[in-house]
Amino acid sequence: MHSLLTCSSIISSSPPFLLLQSHTPKLTHFPQLNHITPHNSQHLKLTHFLKPHANPKPPLFYFNLHLQLYINAGFMQEARDLFDSMPERTLISWTILMSGYAKHGPSTEALALFKEMLSTGDNHKTRLRPDSYVYAVVLRSCGEMRELGFGKGVHGQVLKKGEAFLDGFLENSLVNMYSSCGQLEDAVLIFDGIEKPGLVAWSSMLSAYVKNGFEKEGLSVFLDMVSKGIKLDAFVFSMVIKACSNLEELNLGIQVYGLMVKKGFGKGSCLFLDNSLMDFYAKCKDLKGLRKVFDQLHEKDLVSWNTLIMGYVHNFYYFEALRNFRVLMHDICYCDDFTITSILKAISSLHDMGYGRQVHGYIVRTGLASNSYVMCSLLDMYIECIEHESWEQWEKVPLKVYAGLERGEANECIIIASMLKWCSLLSNLDAGKVFHSLANKLAVDSDPYVISALIDMYSKCGVPEAALRVFERVENPGTVTWSALISGLSWNGWFVEALTCFNKMQLNGIEANEFTLTSVILACVALGDLRKGRELHCKILKTCYESNVSIVNMLINLYSELSDHQQALKLCSLVPDAEISWNLLIQASLKANDYEMIHKLLGRIQSCFGYLEPISVCDIFRSCSSPVLLNMGMQAQAYMTKRGLLSHPTSGNGLIQMYSGCGKIAEADLVFESMPEKSSPCWTSIISAKVEHGHPSEALALFNKMRRRNKLVDSSTLKSILKACSQMGRVDEARSLLMSMEVVYGVKPSEEHYSCVIEAFTRAGMLEELENFINEVVVDKNDTKIWNTLLSSARVIGNMDIAKFALEKLLEIDPNDCFANLMLGKVLVMFGKWKDASKMKTLGPNSSCIEVQNKIFEFVSDQKPSEEVLHKLGEIEREMEELGYVEDRNHLLHDAEEGEYDGAGLGHTEMKAIAFGLLSLPHRTPVRVIKSVRMCGTCHHACKFMSTFVDRELVVKDNCTFHHFRDGKCSCRDSW
Repeated sequence: MHSLLTCSSIISSSPPFLLLQSHTPKLTHFPQLNHITPHNSQHLKLTHFLKPHANPKPPLFYFNLHLQLYINAGFMQEARDLFDSMPERTLISWTILMSGYAKHGPSTEALALFKEMLSTGDNHKTRLRPDSYVYAVVLRSCGEMRELGFGKGVHGQVLKKGEAFLDGFLENSLVNMYSSCGQLEDAVLIFDGIEKPGLVAWSSMLSAYVKNGFEKEGLSVFLDMVSKGIKLDAFVFSMVIKACSNLEELNLGIQVYGLMVKKGFGKGSCLFLDNSLMDFYAKCKDLKGLRKVFDQLHEKDLVSWNTLIMGYVHNFYYFEALRNFRVLMHDICYCDDFTITSILKAISSLHDMGYGRQVHGYIVRTGLASNSYVMCSLLDMYIECIEHESWEQWEKVPLKVYAGLERGEANECIIIASMLKWCSLLSNLDAGKVFHSLANKLAVDSDPYVISALIDMYSKCGVPEAALRVFERVENPGTVTWSALISGLSWNGWFVEALTCFNKMQLNGIEANEFTLTSVILACVALGDLRKGRELHCKILKTCYESNVSIVNMLINLYSELSDHQQALKLCSLVPDAEISWNLLIQASLKANDYEMIHKLLGRIQSCFGYLEPISVCDIFRSCSSPVLLNMGMQAQAYMTKRGLLSHPTSGNGLIQMYSGCGKIAEADLVFESMPEKSSPCWTSIISAKVEHGHPSEALALFNKMRRRNKLVDSSTLKSILKACSQMGRVDEARSLLMSMEVVYGVKPSEEHYSCVIEAFTRAGMLEELENFINEVVVDKNDTKIWNTLLSSARVIGNMDIAKFALEKLLEIDPNDCFANLMLGKVLVMFGKWKDASKMKTLGPNSSCIEVQNKIFEFVSDQKPSEEVLHKLGEIEREMEELGYVEDRNHLLHDAEEGEYDGAGLGHTEMKAIAFGLLSLPHRTPVRVIKSVRMCGTCHHACKFMSTFVDRELVVKDNCTFHHFRDGKCSCRDSW
């Protein structure tokens, strides 16, 4: 009877073309073949009917039947024991066991069994001859193991048997074997040789392209299938959805889904397809689509839950992943290693040590501690959390986890690499050396990840020489190893060496990855090498890394630090607004004094709700510290208040500086008083504001309060206090503070501090004491700050001799100083030295600006204003003359920075700006003007007089101080 049987009569998964049309027992006679399960197979193992007393010599058919039952139940050891005990084995027996190994593994046994089968038989007649199904099973195992050489040998045997032997089932197996081994060209040749490829052949080719990363080619195959009318099944749709997932082609995937529904594969028809669809939405970052598919599933298995949780983790929605994990554990009460590894990644990213410990407890209770992948994920979780939490009590946990691992050969490299990372984190060189020795002992020291971890460990422990020695022992270092070395060298400040290694890496033809490029960009920033940075930028464009968020942000940092903030801003278009490092751009623009750019950036931040650090909030307020930018500053304040960004002391400090710079000292005072926590910089800012706006006594009172509250007094604070003493004529107090500041406050006096005391001496008229102070105390007498201060003080008191002395010193230091040349020329004229005065250089044009309705208007000295402004100036002049204004011409030194003019002193730029403000601004609204040079005495005198009848405050900020004109007085007390 057994001579009439073929493989197909026993193996239910055999292709239909192997079935004999006659003399074949029907499967309905043996219902066990179709209904065997792991549950009833236990009964089968204990009570099978092959008993010696019942049938001393059972027929071969029953041996094969029982062998198939074991295979169906997955009991491969029992199947092998039965096979070895069989008195006689035919091709069917060998095929059944081989197909079992191909299905359940290990595939190596299938190949070994095939070799053994070929060697059986004493002569040519009794030797077994494999049929096409046997070859197909062997080729499947070769594909799973990627045994290309063995597979080619089998292919050669098939070709020797002739074309008649090569059926469609075998051709499909060849396509699958070559594609699984990465030999796509050979797979295509086999496929092209099939006369009428069916669904299986097309599916194999589609799968080959998708699995080997050629998704676009796979989609072309799918379109050919559709156009040729090939009937599509669930496997085909799953591969197409996978291709769309890998390409992140959301629109195309939705179209494919529409075709799925049309073909009868809608939601609920196939759970496997629904899970693939969820994975597609997750990879395309469409979490709404992911959730919608999940919620509409009639049946949810653990794969569905794992896909949902992994989707949230993949898209950085870690809290949502944790929430669904809790629901899973509440509803189903169990999970597998895939769930645990995903949730541990979410916990690592959130640095939630407490939740991680709970998951650790679950791992121990459920026996998952024996799973090396789970334990490696747990190890990484502890290391990541310790890195961010810095909890000393958890520092030894990774070592305990490591000690509890049952290491298998497949995971030793991962475990050692993780422990080396832990050593890097703690800078524990001794422990790192122990694990280095262990890596040598386990013979994993040549693994790329272990080598990279060793290089990183030695680098983080401050021993880059050891990292180089490890690297030099590697025969053919790859990208990961080179990247670890370059990163380590940059970490230790060996930036030149890092760039040298990068050049060698390129010469060796090794492609750089994200980590390599970011490390090299960091080295360029540290070395200030903009040229090298630009060359690197070109390489990044060529290697298609221009959309990588980390690399783009590093390039933004490069251009920002090296004074090319315009280029930095252009790079922002390459990444989503949410990923842009706004703080770097703001700092770069502030460094370049490009305040307009900062305001544009603020507009983009508002539209995308971008992240801002407190220091950036402070920088934004500083960019509005000008009378002409008051409205912009107030809008920024409203936005920061709405987002709750003003609670940090740093932000409040910037707001104080903004209002002070805009001339709104009362508002600055109000901000300071309303701050719940006042940091030392905030105290310094309000003291500086008081001094700048002519309130020195209030500044000194605040300084005393600051000291009583033990706030940190720095160089800027002391400079403001010395200036306040100078304004109030407290010479002895200023000198005493200067002499004691290093002892009391730990601040070494600088030229700015000396300048403040010089100003105090000059204003008090103590010229002899001033000379002694400069000769005996001032260290650097070539600092222009000293002599500019002396000149400024001479202008205040109108002392020509001191002014001439200071100007001559300034010209000794810098003979090309235009301002000093012009001032000295005016002094020489005063002394009657006309010939010498004619040789002096002159200044260029100056300007004044005013803001009206969010627009800035500039008035330049060598340009004629509009007729409306000229008419308003004439009107003001006439009114001043009618009120008895008398022009004051005793301001020779104060007028040195302005050109000549006619009229009642209303020809300079600030007067034109004030006239425009009186025309354009609402009644009683203050007129705020910023001037590029020091305000002349004539204009200053005129503005004081104007403030008595224009019924509004006039504010002028020149390059020296603020001037608040009210009721015929100025806040500077005529000392500027």
